[in-house]
Amino acid sequence: MCTYFAREGYRVRRAVRFAVAVGLGTGILLAAGEVDAQYRYTDAAGASKVAQYKLDIPAPYRDAAVWIGPTGIGKPALSEDARQTKRRDELYRGTAPRPPRVDPGAR
Repeated sequence: MCTYFAREGYRVRRAVRFAVAVGLGTGILLAAGEVDAQYRYTDAAGASKVAQYKLDIPAPYRDAAVWIGPTGIGKPALSEDARQTKRRDELYRGTAPRPPRVDPGAR
């Protein structure tokens, strides 16, 4: 009779481990599916909207869309207007790097 209860405990622990593994796996998959917007455009009403892909933008606004995503290998470079927009957004959010302070007394 003792071995019966020991086996039941093992089954419960195994079920709990399985449930935790499924929960963590689901959480990782959901978090990995979340991505940042890459393009910003303005619709006819003047509202600024963002989209992940340029094809997600309605055709009339597609040419005026601005790339706001990361740059580097395999990613398009930012135009000057996009750089200014990104800089303003960073300043607004407080994430822009601050320029070095200049000591007025130094030569």
